[in-house]
Amino acid sequence: MKLFQKIGLVAVLSLAVVGTAACGKKAAAEQPKKEEIVIATGAYPKPYAYEEDGKLKGFDIDLAKAVFKELPQYTVSFEKTEFPSILAGIDTGRYQMGANSFAKSEERTKKYQFSDALYNNPMGIILPKDSTIKSFDDLAGKKTSGEPAVSYSVLIEDYNKKHTDNPIKLSYTEEDMVKQFQNVENGKLDFKLESIIIANQVIEDQKLNLKTVEVPQGTVDSRSAYSYFVFAKTKEGKALAKKVNKVLDSFREDGTLQKLSEQYFGKDYVPDASEAKE
Repeated sequence: MKLFQKIGLVAVLSLAVVGTAACGKKAAAEQPKKEEIVIATGAYPKPYAYEEDGKLKGFDIDLAKAVFKELPQYTVSFEKTEFPSILAGIDTGRYQMGANSFAKSEERTKKYQFSDALYNNPMGIILPKDSTIKSFDDLAGKKTSGEPAVSYSVLIEDYNKKHTDNPIKLSYTEEDMVKQFQNVENGKLDFKLESIIIANQVIEDQKLNLKTVEVPQGTVDSRSAYSYFVFAKTKEGKALAKKVNKVLDSFREDGTLQKLSEQYFGKDYVPDASEAKE
């Protein structure tokens, strides 16, 4: 091959390489940058959110992971923190979402954006197996315990204000949930109020000789019946919640929510579409 032909061929190849590189850079530049989402969880209690062998698990965690697989425009990471720090972190923008069986309250809805309801979270009465208590109305005059300021203690306090003639005998304690359940088992307490989902998990894990009675929805107006994901009540937070809700709609239709509920709760606690959007 003559010299000028070799030079020409090298020039053409060089231009082709430069052109390809330029196209590659242009394509890379046109790729939208993924938005980073940090999801906070307290990783407690099981089976909503927990850590096992260094991995986060639970209904809320697995659902959040599944949701964002359908939203590839986001890069997602999880951060374990103390429960009160979740909302504080959403306030500061450190976290974009909370996944830890959040309940709505009038105060919270003023400040935060909630997803559609993920699952019904019924209240349960935890009892000795030989107890004759059958409903919430049977609790008047009975003994129980609770941590100060937690929702179930406040619920009983409100009940007692309306039933001064025969109030529930509430003693305050710092004992953990398992110890309080054991006090029901050994007769020190007549009953304990707790989410029936958590109660069934604790009874199974600890092999306690106890039973649960589910309290029908609406029996106690002050208690939220559902659990949710939570977001900042900002333009960005509302937009993110809208995208998450769209995926949740599809999961409700294709049975994904039901399968997760049965896997972690042993029962289908998924609300229908109208209930989820109340």
